[in-house]
Amino acid sequence: MPLSSQQTNVSHEEDVLSLVIQKANECFDKADAFFGNKFKRSTCNLKQRGRAAGTAHLQKNELRFNHFMYHQNPVEFLDTVVPHEVAHIIVFQIYGNTVKPHGKEWKAVMLKVYGISPSRTHSFEVPPQKQSYEYHCACQKHQFTKQRHTRAQRGVEYICKGCRSTLQFVSKNK
Repeated sequence: MPLSSQQTNVSHEEDVLSLVIQKANECFDKADAFFGNKFKRSTCNLKQRGRAAGTAHLQKNELRFNHFMYHQNPVEFLDTVVPHEVAHIIVFQIYGNTVKPHGKEWKAVMLKVYGISPSRTHSFEVPPQKQSYEYHCACQKHQFTKQRHTRAQRGVEYICKGCRSTLQFVSKNK
């Protein structure tokens, strides 16, 4: 049953969390019916930050959702992000760690159980970075978060997906 825009036009965090939990439970119920199984329900929270709309913490059986992104389009968020993350939990409960996160099993759950075209990415705006660090490669500039910059300074090497050269620190922004 789709949620109406009035039901999703809420601002209080506990009300948002209730809607997310309700949608997650609907997704689990659909998977139960499809597979003839009773999947273990995940805990849900609104602790996700940064660029991800949601994450599934498989071993903890926990779903984290991004409150900032929910408010951009609550209906789209509930209809796409929540099933996306629940599908990860379902696949993990069936196959364990033996399959790729967005592999054929996850895609099948998205299509066959939820009737949603599987997509790895979202179209929500991401919150502005508090601090960013500029890096460059042979072909372009890259913006790093403080966490990624710290890792790079400790010796983690990042490589551009385009030109395959190592990213070099240029300057701190803001």
